[in-house]
Amino acid sequence: MSYEPQQPRPDYRSNGGYGPGRPDPRSAQYQGDPRTGSSGPQDDEKTVAVLTHLSGPIAAIVSVGWLGFLGPLIVWFIYKDKSLFLRAASAGAFNFNVTLWLLNVVGWICILTFILIPVGIVLIAAYWIMLLVCHIMAAVKASRGEVYRYPMQLPILH
Repeated sequence: MSYEPQQPRPDYRSNGGYGPGRPDPRSAQYQGDPRTGSSGPQDDEKTVAVLTHLSGPIAAIVSVGWLGFLGPLIVWFIYKDKSLFLRAASAGAFNFNVTLWLLNVVGWICILTFILIPVGIVLIAAYWIMLLVCHIMAAVKASRGEVYRYPMQLPILH
């Protein structure tokens, strides 16, 4: 009887539970869908990802900053099991939009307190700048078939 030491099990918690056979779709190096054997996102997936990223600012402008998370959430529900690329794009956009929505709410609360009006103005200005700049950068990356990592987001959808 020979003794073979057990190999330690890899810890996949750092990348959201993704491991061998289940790559992390949020990875910047994501090159395709291993389930279909494709070499990368198709043109229609790139188009949907661009529209997903741009739906946040468009909905925020139409709803004065209150519904920017709705478009990415709808795309996530439709494509979460069909495409890892679209799942990562829509989840990232949704998480980022929810985070910015909370920033916007805090800004408006500060404005309504009258004492914190300058803080509220800065928060709301930061909201609009980050909303536009980050989503445009994400749309450009999505058009190239790359997954964009938003700078700050609450991890709600994966």
